[in-house]
Amino acid sequence: MFKNFIRPVVKVLKHVDNSSAVLAAIKKLERQDVLMGVPQAESTRPGEPINNAELAFIHTEGSPANNIPPRPFLQPSVMAHKDNVSILQKKVIQAALAGDVNLVSVGLTKIGLYTQTTAQKWFTDPRNNWPPNAPYTIARKGSDKPLIDTGALRQSIKYVVRDS
Repeated sequence: MFKNFIRPVVKVLKHVDNSSAVLAAIKKLERQDVLMGVPQAESTRPGEPINNAELAFIHTEGSPANNIPPRPFLQPSVMAHKDNVSILQKKVIQAALAGDVNLVSVGLTKIGLYTQTTAQKWFTDPRNNWPPNAPYTIARKGSDKPLIDTGALRQSIKYVVRDS
């Protein structure tokens, strides 16, 4: 009569020491940087006296002497997508705490590619709130879209994951 109420309970716990993998993944994460911007070395503009890195600086800060208002695109684009960047960062940290060095590398690459893409898209994102082109600029370029001409500056935005 009571045998239906008695159920054997067996728990098997297996302890796995993953600490060396976790430490290796954390060390990898500690010595890696994800950089996004316009690399000076790859920023030439054939036939132009100024390169894309210099142009990015001028447009980010503006140039009152040349009547160019500030139109920043790197930091504002990342800040506009900071929640998604935080999610990607959290996944990288979780991968490190799980001891997965390969997933740490993949995650850092995803962060770089994501921030590069958002910065490139910022040029046409209405949230950028950039001042419009001046009438003489519109007449010269034939366009009222700020920082959109050849696309060279936008395409020069790159990311890199490197050892710090």
